[in-house]
Amino acid sequence: MSDQRMTSAAFTPAPIHWLLPCAGLVLATLAWAGNAVVGRGLRDAYDPLQLTFFRWSVATLGFYLAGHRLIRLEWPRVRPNLGRLWVGGACGMAGYHLLQYYALAMLPASEVSVIIGMTPLTVTVMEAWRRRAWPAPAIMLGIALGLAGVALVCRVAAAGAASWAGLGCAALAMLCWSWYSMRVTRCEGMATVTTLFVMSLVSTLMLLPGFAYDVAAHGMRVPDLRLGLQLLYLGIPASVAAYLLYDHGIERMGRVVGAQFNCLIPAFASALAALCLGEPLTGRQLAGLAAVVVGLNVVLLGKAREARRAGG
Repeated sequence: MSDQRMTSAAFTPAPIHWLLPCAGLVLATLAWAGNAVVGRGLRDAYDPLQLTFFRWSVATLGFYLAGHRLIRLEWPRVRPNLGRLWVGGACGMAGYHLLQYYALAMLPASEVSVIIGMTPLTVTVMEAWRRRAWPAPAIMLGIALGLAGVALVCRVAAAGAASWAGLGCAALAMLCWSWYSMRVTRCEGMATVTTLFVMSLVSTLMLLPGFAYDVAAHGMRVPDLRLGLQLLYLGIPASVAAYLLYDHGIERMGRVVGAQFNCLIPAFASALAALCLGEPLTGRQLAGLAAVVVGLNVVLLGKAREARRAGG
């Protein structure tokens, strides 16, 4: 779901061989939706700090195994890009997922996914503020639809302080990812797998002191087979496979087309949460989910028109 990986992709979709890239984009969004459901399901077994550390330590190993030869070849190029890689690991991996898992400990997976799924809208607003120019009316309509959808989906108004804290964590996670999406781009002279490996390694090292203190103070549950498979899912399908599939898909299909697949994440997460966790889906929430998906598409299509005008 990252705009960061969109920045290096071509705008124009490839006219041939589109089926496999599309399938990869769908699988990536499905894996990210599954991350919310699995993270919610693990809330009683591991606290958010432990969960985030496990995810990125497993992902670091996975990225290295996926591209160890290229990573070793490009390692001398890491140092000139270290500042950007540090921001990517701190903001887009460690910080973002730590806040997401804190939110999942307090809110249903469907609500957290809808809030975080508003990232493209937030990025659009931030870009407009930076340029000191209002977005086009169609984009403003999409933003309004998305915000209305979030209000319909989230049910914290009648809940307690914990739900409001969860909403705050989800909103901060969205802002963290939005900042990462705007400020962090692919590092010069480094392949995607190398960039992701170093960011993942940085995030793991940042989390290590807190993880060690947490385990010493509160202990840690030794994973059984079921928990081990769930942790493995967070590190491999939801991290390594999803990030690499998404990057390949947007390189072949174009960044704007690829961005529209992100609209599937709230829908997938809500369906999976209902099936796997028994989270209820009311008519009001379904209407809100539809408004979010439509609003995201309206914003992305409006941005596509602006990009065409700017390029033409």
